[in-house]
Formats: sequence, C-alpha cells, structure tokens
Amino acid sequence: MASMLPSPPRHHHHHPHPFFKPQPSLLLPTFSQRFRTSGHRLPPLRSSPLPSSSALPFDQRMHESLAILDLMRSQSITPDPSLLCTLLKSCADAQSLHFGKLVHEKAILFGLHTDTFVSNSLIHLYSKCGRTRSAQQLFDEMPLRNVVSWTTLISMYSNSNFHNKALDLFWSMREKDGIEPNAFTYTVALNCCASTGDLDMGIRIHEDVVKDGCDGDEFVVVALIDMYAKCGSVGLARKMFDKITEPSVEACTAMIEGYCANDRAKDAINLIRQTLRRYKVSKVAERIGFATMVRPCIVNMGLRQGQEIHAHLIKFGHKPGMNTLTLLVELYSKCGKMMNAYDIFNKLVVKDVVLWGKMISGFVHDELYGEALKVYAEMTCSGCGVNASLVSFALKACIGLLSLEEGKQIHGRVIKDPRLLRISVIHDLSKLYECCGKLEEVHKLMKKLPNLAIVGGVERIANGAM
Repeated sequence: MASMLPSPPRHHHHHPHPFFKPQPSLLLPTFSQRFRTSGHRLPPLRSSPLPSSSALPFDQRMHESLAILDLMRSQSITPDPSLLCTLLKSCADAQSLHFGKLVHEKAILFGLHTDTFVSNSLIHLYSKCGRTRSAQQLFDEMPLRNVVSWTTLISMYSNSNFHNKALDLFWSMREKDGIEPNAFTYTVALNCCASTGDLDMGIRIHEDVVKDGCDGDEFVVVALIDMYAKCGSVGLARKMFDKITEPSVEACTAMIEGYCANDRAKDAINLIRQTLRRYKVSKVAERIGFATMVRPCIVNMGLRQGQEIHAHLIKFGHKPGMNTLTLLVELYSKCGKMMNAYDIFNKLVVKDVVLWGKMISGFVHDELYGEALKVYAEMTCSGCGVNASLVSFALKACIGLLSLEEGKQIHGRVIKDPRLLRISVIHDLSKLYECCGKLEEVHKLMKKLPNLAIVGGVERIANGAM
C-alpha cells in the first residue's frame, strides 16, 4: 500500500489556517463558498450556484473536495485534521476505496497521516472496505494509539469473523499500550465471546466490566445477556436481565432470542407477553421485531400466543416484513389454521419454493385437497421451480379428489422433467391410477421405468391391486 501513495514531505512549511476548521457534519463543497468570501481566489467548480452538499452525488462531492484540498496546498494552507476525518468517514460509509486512497494521499502530502485521529479514520476506512492488511499496517505504524485505534482494529477483526484474533488484541491493548477499554470495546469483545461460545473468557471480561464501572452501560448489558445466552448459560443471562430496572427494547430482544436459541420457547413467550404489556406504545413493541416474537410460538405450537402478536400487528396498523409474514404462515399452517395461513400467504410479494410447499402440504394434511391443487396451479403459473416433493403432495391431493385428469397433467410434467421421477412420485402416481381403476396405466408406468428397484415397488402395488 505504501508504494502506491506519495512519500510525506521532508520539510513541511504549511501553517494551519483557522478558517479551515469545519464542523464534522459538513463536506468540503460547503467550504468552497466560504473560500470565495474569505478573499482567496477559487477556480469555478460549476457554472450554477453551489447547492447543499447533501444534494450532490457522492462522486461529485469528493471530486470538488479533492480540488479544494489541492488549492489549499498550493496556497500553503493546512486543513484541520477533522476535515480529513470527515472526508474519510464519508468514503468509509460509501465503501469507496478509490476516493479513500486519494484522501489518504492528500493526508500524506499535508503531513497529517500520522495524526492519531486521521490514522484512526484511515483504519476505519480500510476495514470497512475489506482491506484488513492495510488497516493492520496503518495501526502498526501509528506513533501514538488511543482506545479508538484499538477498538477500530478489534471491531474489524470481529466483523471479519476473526473473533480469536480480536480477543487477542483486546488483551494486548492493556498490556502493550496500557490503554483501558471503553464501553464499546467491551461490547465488541463480549460479542466475540458470544460468537466463539467462550464462556470463561466472557466471565473474565464481565469481571473487568464491573471493575471499570461499565456494567451500567446499556450496550454492554445487552452484550452480556447475549453472550451468556449464546454460551448456554440462560440462567446467568436472565440474572443480568433482571438487574435492569427498566429493560430496554434491545435487552428484551436479546433475552427473547436467548431463550429461543436454547429451546426455551415457553419462557420466550412469557417474556414477550410481559414486554407487550410493559410497552403499550406500538412502535416500541415493533422494534423488538415481530419475527422474534413469532418464532418461539412456532417452536411451542403456541397458536394463542401467535394470534395475540398477530392481533397486535393489526391493531396498531403495522406493515410486517416478509420474515414476519412467512413465520405467521408457518405458525398457522402448523396449527391447522390453513385458511388463516392462506390469507397471510396471499399478502406476500415474494414466495419461495419452501413457502409454496408449506401451503400445499398443509392443505393436503388438513384434507383440503381442492385448495392444495389451487395453490399448486398458482405456483406453476408463477414460474417458481417445482420439485419432486411438491409434485408428490399435488398427486396426493388428486388422489383425495379422485381427480384423474389433473393427475395426468402432473404425470405429463414428470415425463418432461426426469428430475421429478422419484420413488414418492411414482408411488403416488400408481396409487392415483389404482384408485381411479386405471390398472393398465400402472403397468405402463412400470414398463417405462429403467430403475429395477422402482419397478419392484410399482409391481408390488399392481399385484396388491389384483
């Protein structure tokens, strides 16, 4: 990376200019207007008046920002480091490595690349753009590191699923630089323990959290609940939760998901009810995630509890996401409420083959064969791929209705697509023809099959019918 960037100047005579100390929320195009009014001459960047920086495309903002940096350097004006930090953050948010590298070059030319805050922003940029080695190299070359430097690097490895590496850095932070973690550092470290299932490490970090007085931080508490739950210590997670006087929505969500992950569906449902009673405001309950609420109801076959949540959705006029609707379909179908499931199913914009299968199999299970064939027809018209399992359920519906014609249509599809030729499909086709008194079709089917094992199965069906 270093070879791609210019070397820092040996003699830096630029002097900081008090005029160029931007607010962190602004980008450089905003400063071009100020530059004009300050008496400096600025080449025109466009013929029209300069609009708000947020109204400009990202690329245009960056090109103009870089142009102004070049102008400042030509007039020996050094920007405030916070200005470069703002630009680097913008590049990181957009995951624009190209423009980020250009800003990095400017930082080197201005001699600001060793500034701790600029270096932190550069590490954040390269980590967001997936350049782990570049971020690590910058970190290693920093003359002075602070807690943000360490936490940014730890977060990078955590987000890249190098959780053990992140934890090694967490412990090195104190040993090498004598820097104490902050609440965010603890949160990242606890998340790493949750991901690796390292309960002992999590307990050690929890002890340090208490010593440093960070146990009152909301994000740390949620991370502790999540860590204990994911490490299988639901009891300790619940103890942490019960210590909170007014549990936040995030804490409730972590505890509910912890119960679900440890097959404690009943406890999850009870906590959901308590949470809904506690937070009468619909938006707060919505933040918990209705999908999180519905999932334990499916595990526990809790139709009544699921209906409570569904009623809450309707009462407050929520528009549930695809995940929630899919889970509601699964809940109602598992509990034998297929028409309720079908009503919700029809509201879904995107339906995958698994969801189609749940509807068809659910109708067949409840002996609603006409509805099953209707859904099967809708699925084939939608262009969704058909598999052998779905064909088998559709044939079962034909058997239930003694619908020979529809069965023949399905048989025709099987002939055209050999991938659908499975034992279950052959069995159901044979049974359909048998039930409709078409034994000759059973024998024809048997003769066309190359697989002797399948032939034997069909032959047994035919012989039994005779």
